[in-house]
Amino acid sequence: MYQVYPSVKDVRINDPFWTPYLQKIRTATLPYVFKKLEENGYLQNFISVANKDGAKHLGPPYSDGHILQSLRGACDFLAADRDPILEAYVDRVIDILSAASEAEGGFLCTATTQEYPEQRWGDKGGDIVFQHDLYNHGTLIEAAISHYKATQKTTLLLPAIKAANLICDTMGPPPKRNIIPGHSLPEEAFVKLYGLFRDDSSLHGFAQENGVEPGRYLDMAEFWYEARGDHRGRFLAKDFSPQYNQDHVTFAEQREAVGHSVRAMLCYLGATAVAREKDRQDYFDTLRGLWDNVTSKKLHVSGGIGSRHDIEGFDVDYHLPNGAYLETCAAISLAFWNAEMNLVDCDAKYFDCFERSLYNNVMSAVGEDFTHFFYQNPLQSDGALRRWEWHRCPCCPPMLLKIFSCLNTFIYSYSGSERTVNVNMLIGSSYENELFSIEQTKCQITVDSKGEPLTVRIRIPEYLEQFTLNCDGAPVSYEYRNGYAVVKQIWRRNCPLTLSYETPIRRIYANPKVDADLGRVAVMRGPFVYCAEGVDNGGNVDLEWAEEPQLAQDGDFIRGKASNGNDISLLPYYRWCNRGEGETDRKMAVWLKQEHMLDTQALANKIQERLYDIYE
Repeated sequence: MYQVYPSVKDVRINDPFWTPYLQKIRTATLPYVFKKLEENGYLQNFISVANKDGAKHLGPPYSDGHILQSLRGACDFLAADRDPILEAYVDRVIDILSAASEAEGGFLCTATTQEYPEQRWGDKGGDIVFQHDLYNHGTLIEAAISHYKATQKTTLLLPAIKAANLICDTMGPPPKRNIIPGHSLPEEAFVKLYGLFRDDSSLHGFAQENGVEPGRYLDMAEFWYEARGDHRGRFLAKDFSPQYNQDHVTFAEQREAVGHSVRAMLCYLGATAVAREKDRQDYFDTLRGLWDNVTSKKLHVSGGIGSRHDIEGFDVDYHLPNGAYLETCAAISLAFWNAEMNLVDCDAKYFDCFERSLYNNVMSAVGEDFTHFFYQNPLQSDGALRRWEWHRCPCCPPMLLKIFSCLNTFIYSYSGSERTVNVNMLIGSSYENELFSIEQTKCQITVDSKGEPLTVRIRIPEYLEQFTLNCDGAPVSYEYRNGYAVVKQIWRRNCPLTLSYETPIRRIYANPKVDADLGRVAVMRGPFVYCAEGVDNGGNVDLEWAEEPQLAQDGDFIRGKASNGNDISLLPYYRWCNRGEGETDRKMAVWLKQEHMLDTQALANKIQERLYDIYE
């Protein structure tokens, strides 16, 4: 039986780091993003479609998705804390979207309607990768589910159902159309829609009135994987190969992460959801292989993926240059995929990867004023890169709202049938359901099993050392399984489990096949990667550590000595590019040279190569 995550409204974060951070996202980033989306005409597109005024489309073809992903974030924030002002704004936006949906008979992709209405779904010379028709409808469904769960209103769920039914009527095995998403996301959205109507009995009347057949949505999502690699009757992308949107072979045959990295991660996220609901063991085998490929050969130390600038995507194995692209949305999507994989396999490695992306690549995309952003997140900079107020492709701020607004849902997961709760992240928080209640404070987890035996699994992150577990001053016996400390048969009420551990400063060495980092090391403490910034190091980040540097924490900084005797100062990578004026100040590097390491490493590599020659 698979684990499930709680809903947004059921977990409260009370954490010295995350509580103020998320409050800034809600009060600064959320209204700023909606303001900029409206200023750029993205909401006006829906008004024009509803009014049939013939206006030209404003923004890129995926602009609808930006509105809808931001709306999902707003609704998840509403679920956590109702706010009448925010709810009134959400209602206003939904009224506009609903009118546009009604005008187009359920089809809701404003760019296609305004610019190429005869080419719906990429038909008649259209382009499924460029148009984003299915992608935009997927974001509509996601937003509708979050809105319903936050407010119990069906005002956005109705347009979502109309769109989903239209898609199910249009696409599928013959005689229906052989169409798959040019940009993944609707796959997981359709699985979620299936789950919503399967699990919520209060929606039965609504479902009957509006032609909802939940099984169709799950079958639709599965079709989008079964049809990959079969291009018969399909209009393909004009400028990209089928690898770009993971359409080169059937999904079960895919072995390597290729193409656009955001599309790939959302493709794998949806496939994991389909595999779980359909018990597709062949998909699970594929997904585990793809995960290994991404995390062992294509993942940067910051949790970033997608080295190539030209396709915003994956390169060959082990080509991980420090000037790599590493799009914000790719790291967010990777985090979501890891969370979904953990429901299937319950292995700490997934949340190790989740946190690596979250605390570094994702958080680096948000400036300290919470209204400036990075689209790309390289591991070195000559100082020319700057955070932007807005972007011609502003996909990152809505995606940031999406992950931060539901971050609390991933702290815990549980299985009611097995009476098991997982503590996936050590974040101050509380959660209660009909089976148990659990609360985290600093170094303590208090569990109330409500009188029935309960198994608690506590993830031990990869960056912890000297981990111990006590209750009332006595050691607690636990089984170490897949990176979790498994404590069985907790009966008592308000059982306090005290955690003791160290988070030492660590030097990280890259795989020797990564040419860019030969002779270099990176520094981490806890989940945070650190970097050298010009403003702290006299404008120079081309630095070399002493042979055995003594690293020490000094407030927010880590200090050490360079080989020339000068001081080196590092700060958390996510905080870079918030200080200083000139390009020299804003130079940055994560991987620094290590004295004498290159000669030693080169010799070791030659020995290894010679061994291969002997034994092959």
